Amino acid sequence: MVNFNFLLSGFLVLLDLKENLLTGPKISERFSEYEPVESNVVEHYTNPLIDQNTPDPGVTKLLDNSGWALVSTSSFASKSNKSSAFPIYFSKDLVHWELITYVFSPSTWPVWATDSMWAPEIHSVRGRYIVYFSARGTNGRLASGAAIAASNDPFGLYKDIGKPLVEAKAKDIGAGAIDPHYFRDPVSKNHYLLWKEDRPISLQLTSMYIQQLTSYGTSLKGKRRLLLSSNLVEERQIAEAPWMMYKNGYYYLFYSSGWFLEAKYHMRVARGKNPTGPFIKRNKPILSTDWERYNKGENCSFIGPGHGSVVEQGGDWWLLYHAWRWGSLNDYQAGRVLLLDKILWRDGWPVVGIPSDAPQIMPSAN
Repeated sequence: MVNFNFLLSGFLVLLDLKENLLTGPKISERFSEYEPVESNVVEHYTNPLIDQNTPDPGVTKLLDNSGWALVSTSSFASKSNKSSAFPIYFSKDLVHWELITYVFSPSTWPVWATDSMWAPEIHSVRGRYIVYFSARGTNGRLASGAAIAASNDPFGLYKDIGKPLVEAKAKDIGAGAIDPHYFRDPVSKNHYLLWKEDRPISLQLTSMYIQQLTSYGTSLKGKRRLLLSSNLVEERQIAEAPWMMYKNGYYYLFYSSGWFLEAKYHMRVARGKNPTGPFIKRNKPILSTDWERYNKGENCSFIGPGHGSVVEQGGDWWLLYHAWRWGSLNDYQAGRVLLLDKILWRDGWPVVGIPSDAPQIMPSAN
């Protein structure tokens, strides 16, 4: 059998050649407000927040305002090895995180899922907590599901709804519907689910969809709509991990592009006047590897940043996301670590630039 990693490496080399030909060398954006601070001036933090494998962080503010909850991918969990899946962390300040429990234990594992427990998010929907997640079903296909908290405790027992919430329309090998994201439109008050569908074996572009949820957040209604596809060369045929925010009449759709196991993984954003589109993409990434240092062979601390959650605190937007450490790219033992950076604004667009690796001002407590 042909080795999949060998084929993937060859495919990525072809993408490199195409991208270099059409767009030139990688250049990172830097922003003047985004500077290190003197550690004795104000409360500060330094990345990473969790220096161990915490990929695909999904973050929400708790209903009682006591702090924040974070869930993350369980890279090696499976039903067959009787794993727990999706660690849940608690923080009072978005910086210091404590592992509390897991969404699923071996005894509460979803009946329809086998492994590939990826990209969870935790949200409050009508006063109860729901965890949306991706998994491989017993039919071998990747799909997205939901689990409901049995009480108002975000760290208590969760019960899966018993079947996938959304599956891919395509039926070819490798097709899947993953990276579910819940969004409550503050204007219409409608509930939505966003997700991405890809067909990696047939090398089709990734598509991102949105569909309205019922008010309880555990079933879909109406028709799915295409939000965007990975049609930019720099996206490297990937557009995943959607996260939607609203501000001043615009809906901002954050997403990640590139392949998660490479330095070119990065985050982008698109904006529109309606949550169902159309969306216009910013022509540059909002977050990428520090290519200036990376291309010189210098230690740039973090590589391949992406798959983030955007939260509001103290009137500012903050991005929590993962990245590989310098020297540990695609090293699953070291894993992808948790980072935090403040979102800035340039010409109406939210931006970050590069992952910070020097002391930064803490999020406001207000």
